Amino acid sequence: MRTDDEQTLVSGINITPLVDITLVLLIIFMVTATFVSERAMEVNLPKSAAKEDSPTPALTVTLGKDGALKLMKKSVTLAELTSMIAAEVKQSPDEKVLLKAEKDLPYYKVAEVLEAIKLAGVKKVALAMERK
Repeated sequence: MRTDDEQTLVSGINITPLVDITLVLLIIFMVTATFVSERAMEVNLPKSAAKEDSPTPALTVTLGKDGALKLMKKSVTLAELTSMIAAEVKQSPDEKVLLKAEKDLPYYKVAEVLEAIKLAGVKKVALAMERK
């Protein structure tokens, strides 16, 4: 003999598999977005024998072959670069900047960009290099 409790049907939807799939898709999206953001402008970096592990800086400045300047994939002038970075430094005083410059650029062009970054108030600047 069956009681009423045994005859009732479960009418709820189990959302655990849906949550699992959503989290997996979120992780895949986050990993893919990191790789896509690194390819904003293609530059040939100089080679370095020293290996240094450091966390990824918050701001990336890219200086291309033709002198094109980009801050986080957005084209900017030297004056705009200084003002935009200064605004970031105002919000976060310990802001770090990674400078990616084409290896065949004249030294004075890289020095101009470094000076603009320093004028914005950045204390920590790193130069990107490819490993040998």
